[in-house]
Amino acid sequence: MSGLDIKMLKQSALSGVLIGIGVIINVLSENKYVGSMLFSFALLTIIQNSLPLYTGKIGFIRENKITDLLQILLFNLIGSAVPVLMVIACKKDLHKVMYGVSCAKFSNSFWQLFLLGALCGVLMFIAVYTKVQVITVFCIMIFILSGFEHCIADFPYLVLNFNAVNFFKFACIVLGNSAGSIGAYELMAGRGKDSMK
Repeated sequence: MSGLDIKMLKQSALSGVLIGIGVIINVLSENKYVGSMLFSFALLTIIQNSLPLYTGKIGFIRENKITDLLQILLFNLIGSAVPVLMVIACKKDLHKVMYGVSCAKFSNSFWQLFLLGALCGVLMFIAVYTKVQVITVFCIMIFILSGFEHCIADFPYLVLNFNAVNFFKFACIVLGNSAGSIGAYELMAGRGKDSMK
């Protein structure tokens, strides 16, 4: 890709917005199981419409340009923060809740966040690779209920609780997501959907 692919950047921002909406509904849901299931709408929509999402693309790093992946990541992040900030402007109590969640997330060590990010990366690769709706829903519910970390979903928490330490901890989540997804690709390379049944 020479220069900026405006269509890709717009679609990347939309993917981020969908993830941000998923974050909101998950936080606002009184039942954690319902919240994690409703979050699935974001990835289901992204897969169905072939929208670019960093955590879904990075596993296929051999098939994508690094510059494209970095641009996708940037616009995913920007997009994810927008709906969260919009809803916080309307629901002031949401800020307090999300700030509390953010403090809990970033209380983990750098190494812990990397590992939790890696496990999430494995699940995101499986969801995108299989493109089977029920598997996608299970992957999302598992990552949320297990406390695994997803960099796009976690970005609004960084925005609400930004400092240098949290920034570098967030970078560990990005690296973990990348390592987990790439690792899953390498382990599953050459395997078709039929072989997974």
